[in-house]
Amino acid sequence: MNAENAKPPRLKTPKAKKPKTKKPEDPIPPDGACKNCGTALTGEYCHQCGQRADEPRRVVVGLVQDFLVDTLAIDGKLARSIGLLLWRPGRLARRYLDGKRVTYSPPFRLYLFASVFFFLTAFALVGTPNPIGDAAVLNGDGEVTLNEGVIDDIEELDPDAAEELRALNQRLEADADTDADTDADADEAGVEEGAPKKKSVPYSERKWDEDGYTGPAWLEPHLKRMFEASQRAVEDPRLFFAQSKENLPRVLLLAPVVYALILVLLYIYRRKFYVYDHFVVSLYMHAALYAYLLAALLLSLIPGVGPFLAAIPLIWGWLQPYAVFRQAFGSNWVSAFLKWAISVTIYFTLLTLIVLLGFSVSLYNS
Repeated sequence: MNAENAKPPRLKTPKAKKPKTKKPEDPIPPDGACKNCGTALTGEYCHQCGQRADEPRRVVVGLVQDFLVDTLAIDGKLARSIGLLLWRPGRLARRYLDGKRVTYSPPFRLYLFASVFFFLTAFALVGTPNPIGDAAVLNGDGEVTLNEGVIDDIEELDPDAAEELRALNQRLEADADTDADTDADADEAGVEEGAPKKKSVPYSERKWDEDGYTGPAWLEPHLKRMFEASQRAVEDPRLFFAQSKENLPRVLLLAPVVYALILVLLYIYRRKFYVYDHFVVSLYMHAALYAYLLAALLLSLIPGVGPFLAAIPLIWGWLQPYAVFRQAFGSNWVSAFLKWAISVTIYFTLLTLIVLLGFSVSLYNS
């Protein structure tokens, strides 16, 4: 083939490449409207109601996720908040007050979360039946004996424990006989012949002394009701315990309010802190205290070293109010120590009255 007949080489023209469009991770629905409120969408979340723009087909696990997030508020915010709450609750309150409110759980939600878990655990442990405790009864003369019927039930589960209880019962009866002989000798030596002997009346059989009452007339029926309720509680304390489980968490809701008012008085000269700030600090601090109490309660169940380990969160919780004054309010060392001493003294005095109020209401209603 000669050079004249050779075909010229065909030049290839490069094809224009189409620009790649990045597929959005969360595409907007075709209609471009929120399925919840109908607002026009401009992103992956509705700016009106906050619902996600793309709602794929859910699996069954999504129901559990909705329960944990919506009902129990267990999400990433809670995990971040708990870590800082246990270590530095004052700093958590300071960050929340500085505007970082989406990152961390709100104070009242965190307080309810910690208090509910603490009371559920505490009441579950307190309500655990103790067969040895149920075996001990109080007879009409105020002497402790052991119920043989309960011991028989225990024998089916633990024969060794039943044998120990029977041996203890024999020792109690022997001690009771010795005390009776001693009292009889004392009566013969100190009481004249023919003089009537005083007989002790069990507390549950005593009557309200209306003639001996010298208080206000409007208060007498309430005191009489408390007296009769205490007699029933001695005979069967189950109703009193049930009322305490219901009333004690309610009255303890006053504790954050009381401590917030103490903070208001301590920082009344600092105009930049508002009452709202003190309530936020108080709620976070009480959430931390409930968390420390829960940790101490669980650690105390460890055999042998439980009481020693339980003292660690208790001591840490006792010192936390001092750290809160430093972290949340920026007080110096001397001022924080003085405020800590004053606040702890006043707070625990008022907290004792609140707890007594809760038990009194429980006894009044039992």
